[in-house]
Amino acid sequence: MQLRKMTWRPIALGAMGLMLVACGGPHDLSCSVDRDCLESEICHPDDRVCVALCTTSVECPTTAPSCALLSPNYPVKICKK
Repeated sequence: MQLRKMTWRPIALGAMGLMLVACGGPHDLSCSVDRDCLESEICHPDDRVCVALCTTSVECPTTAPSCALLSPNYPVKICKK
């Protein structure tokens, strides 16, 4: 009986650890190309992170509340700080 308890305890702890890492860990927003991002995002050409596309500031999160052009040469609006 003790052997079964000793065997299942590490397995259960390992499974819980994997769930915490997979579900609650920080999200990696790094990218190389646009298809690395969600459909509503693009890969920023300089910073190499996924950024949200927008048409108005209402669509932007509080962390990046302003909807502005990415650059004068790249006429796409993204959410910026």
